[in-house]
Amino acid sequence: MKKTLFTCFMLGAVLAGRAANPLLKSPVKGDLKNDRIAAMALASNGTHVALLLADKTSLYALDINDTIAAEKVPNAITSIPDFVNSKLKPVAGGVSLTVIDIEVNPISKAVYVLAEASGTSYVFKVRNNGANVTLVDLKNITYSKLAWGSTFTVNDMTYGNGNLYASSGGFSLDGAVATIASPFTNGAAVTQKATSMFKSNWGGAYSTKAPLETMTYGMVKSKHRLMGVTTCAPGFSMDVAGLSGSGTVQVTEDFNVQFGMSTKVVFQRHDGKDWLFDLHDNKLYRLGETLLDGTPVTAGKYNSDALELRETSGTPKAGIPADVFKEAGTTTYTSIAYWDEFRLVVLETGGTLKMLQTATKATPLSVEKVHAATALRVYPNPAQQTLNIDLNNTGASTLQVFSMDGRLVHTAQANTPAATIDVSGFAKGQYVLKAWSEDGAAAEQIFSVQ
Repeated sequence: MKKTLFTCFMLGAVLAGRAANPLLKSPVKGDLKNDRIAAMALASNGTHVALLLADKTSLYALDINDTIAAEKVPNAITSIPDFVNSKLKPVAGGVSLTVIDIEVNPISKAVYVLAEASGTSYVFKVRNNGANVTLVDLKNITYSKLAWGSTFTVNDMTYGNGNLYASSGGFSLDGAVATIASPFTNGAAVTQKATSMFKSNWGGAYSTKAPLETMTYGMVKSKHRLMGVTTCAPGFSMDVAGLSGSGTVQVTEDFNVQFGMSTKVVFQRHDGKDWLFDLHDNKLYRLGETLLDGTPVTAGKYNSDALELRETSGTPKAGIPADVFKEAGTTTYTSIAYWDEFRLVVLETGGTLKMLQTATKATPLSVEKVHAATALRVYPNPAQQTLNIDLNNTGASTLQVFSMDGRLVHTAQANTPAATIDVSGFAKGQYVLKAWSEDGAAAEQIFSVQ
């Protein structure tokens, strides 16, 4: 759980011109003091990246100029033993470090690590499978500051569909969640909505302004959702449409990981289904789609009737199918990060940083099946409002749009050789359109949204 006490950034900002990074608007240039950064995330539109950091008053979007896609292959992680001590500690001047979070740049696949030592925070950039480790220079950096506007005890941040989602709150029950659209405007005030979470472990009632400690973004059956696990382990999956407006959003307990603390959650889509990976009490668990797509509420199995997934020992409860809940790792871990749809970067408690395969990579289609659908055409390209699609086949097709970091952002069905997709709500950047016909043939095209 990302929850620490920390002091504020001290800002010595100098006005600068508009940054080249379109994820930032009216940014400034100055120094960010690295005392107790509490949370980290990365935002990308497919061509640019912003590093998102949070202290106890504000959120910051930093231009890190890390956009070289050709670095993906050399930056891939294999296995780095004693990663913290052998790679990070020397760069930090020999201090003993505690890792707070790990994130992966979706464009370059550089690994970013947030760590702390004696009240000082460090952000590391790891390249070339650990051969090159540097500190992110927070001096004279271009950034946008977003002021929360009230007491801000950051829990977690996640980015998706052009929005940053941030949660705040502590045991004083001052929970809130905010949706902040990119580009991130320097000086903008963040508006948030209080979160009331049902917790069967806390007396079986909605706890007023209960915080959402860990969360991630994903599209589940074409709906934009925030998913995660809270203190003492009630879990949720909420349609982000419910975050609009003012007042309080009541977050249902859709499943219960049964006590303990969640450290981080990661969303993946593979094997034709959506999955939530929960690092919980140093163990890694995989939660299935039926817990995430609204089924518990539809079936009346939520809140007091939510499915309990674990014994208090941490063992999955007997009788729960593996595609609903299972232990996903073979060891224990201190941190995890999304790499792609079938792999995670994990930091083992023994100190090794490595890749963990969570699914078998899809088998390439035969030449014949690829050829059957290669006449896919999209226009206009780039698009602003509507993307037109010529499928050149007469069978029904499933259309999927992926961001350049591999995340599914849109799904639709096409029953004619021509189709359209409304892209007006897409973030600017590049996307991959994939079309699947009933006989398994597939084609893909890259398009841009302006």
